[in-house]
Amino acid sequence: MITQEEAVVQKVFKQLDGMSKIEVYDILFKIESMLLDFKSPIRYEELKESLESTSRKINADAADNFGHFYLEDQCEYIKIYKAKTLLPDFFGKELLYFFTPWQLKIMDYTDENLKSTFEGTHLEDVLNRFLETHTAQTRNPVTNRFIFLELLDQMDLNP
Repeated sequence: MITQEEAVVQKVFKQLDGMSKIEVYDILFKIESMLLDFKSPIRYEELKESLESTSRKINADAADNFGHFYLEDQCEYIKIYKAKTLLPDFFGKELLYFFTPWQLKIMDYTDENLKSTFEGTHLEDVLNRFLETHTAQTRNPVTNRFIFLELLDQMDLNP
């Protein structure tokens, strides 16, 4: 006989079936972050209302006293965040940052940082060839998605 807690865990795992581990970790982090705002016992209707009224909240983290990071795009290998600052953008340049599952330090989204991050991985050669003709910041004009992420989406997780 299983406990009520084990039954709940089984139901949660059934919902996560087929997802990658990094996606599950992200969901768990978002749940933990949201729970800070609620009192016990948890009420589903309050959670649902909070999610609907603040849809960007789960994708934003404080960058410093002057702004926030918002999830711009992601794939299995990398997450790209955009910094939204309270200061005006004088140069018209997007402030983009990234992290990977194996290097959780947030870094500037530059060609050089991508090369050093993916160095020694099975993606190194493909990435270097790609960056010879493109920049990491190039977007697909139709989807507005980074073409670098479109390339990574075509790669296998295991070489």
